[in-house]
Amino acid sequence: MSGGKASAASMAAMYQEALLAHHRAPHNRRDMGDATASAAHKNPVCGDEIRVMVRLDGDELVDVSFTGRGCSIATASASMMTDATVGHSAAAALALVDQIERMLTGGEVTLPAALEPLLGVAPFAGRHGCARMPWAALREALGR
Repeated sequence: MSGGKASAASMAAMYQEALLAHHRAPHNRRDMGDATASAAHKNPVCGDEIRVMVRLDGDELVDVSFTGRGCSIATASASMMTDATVGHSAAAALALVDQIERMLTGGEVTLPAALEPLLGVAPFAGRHGCARMPWAALREALGR
């Protein structure tokens, strides 16, 4: 079934390009002076560190940003995370954190289209910590 293989290869290339685009021009990479909560996570294997900042209005994430330094996957994951969670409730954001964790541990998930490029990281266990780091910081910032 070469059609299936070509499709899988083209999906992998599309995911890789989307990850690289977020790495080259990350969304919401900025300090947030009026953050209501923040948390930083560091990858002890490589030394990358990401700080996630959120501004909540009640239970709604009205702003989400990040700072720090990370590899292409950590930066892209943080960028996509900010896009995917702003405007949502804390509970909805935490549900996305759980979905990313399930995806990285081999579980079946349906991700929002904006997060689908992270599926390209799933086969590479050595890079899971990179993709997971900003999401773990978000979970901590939200106190969960």
